[in-house]
Amino acid sequence: MESNFLILILLIELVMLVTVSAPLFFAGRFDSHPDIGMALWFFSLMAAILATVGAFGLATWSIFETWLRLSESADLGFTIIASFAPWLLLALAGVLLALVNQRLSPMFRAAKDIDVLANLVSREVMTHRGIQVMELDIPGYFAVSRNKKIYLSKAAFRLPQRQLDAILRHEMGHIKLNHESVKRFAYLIYSLLPWFAASRALKFEVERLCELSADKYALKKVYSRDLYEARGLFTN
Repeated sequence: MESNFLILILLIELVMLVTVSAPLFFAGRFDSHPDIGMALWFFSLMAAILATVGAFGLATWSIFETWLRLSESADLGFTIIASFAPWLLLALAGVLLALVNQRLSPMFRAAKDIDVLANLVSREVMTHRGIQVMELDIPGYFAVSRNKKIYLSKAAFRLPQRQLDAILRHEMGHIKLNHESVKRFAYLIYSLLPWFAASRALKFEVERLCELSADKYALKKVYSRDLYEARGLFTN
């Protein structure tokens, strides 16, 4: 039981470490290496999730271990107290996590995700390097990639050719780098752990790092001036 208790303490410390350190030390970093940043975010969150599952598993096992000890031990009081220790430790950790989340949550307010494509009519206008480019009948400048297709507003097609190519390259980067799946995985973690400040930070940072990663992909073939001037017109 003593060894399990020590392991439980280490697992809880790992969860606390990720909860506190990931939002504070990872957020806003990795602008030059967005892919590395996303990998670290996912690794940290998955480690925390596995540690949480392990902690609850050990605490649950303590119930069965207590039953075995009760059948063998004459010191009934000590055995019962020892069996409750893991759950008391988990309760204390839960309170600390709640306090940490309360402090960190204002940093990463997760806005509701609205799929703007759901209620819009689109038509195929062209093909860019084997990828369908769809036109959306909406005002302003808008660009997004979904389901291996690129969606642009009408205004986007009136951009100078070099700027249009830069935007198409950027959106193609999202497709080639499979950012849609990466974002869905981040949203899944957030949906499962919405109270976890680090999961909100993960969702926020994955969105930002995916944009930087797509920029890096585009800049291999287009000029930075064309890309950033065009991106300045877009709200997405």
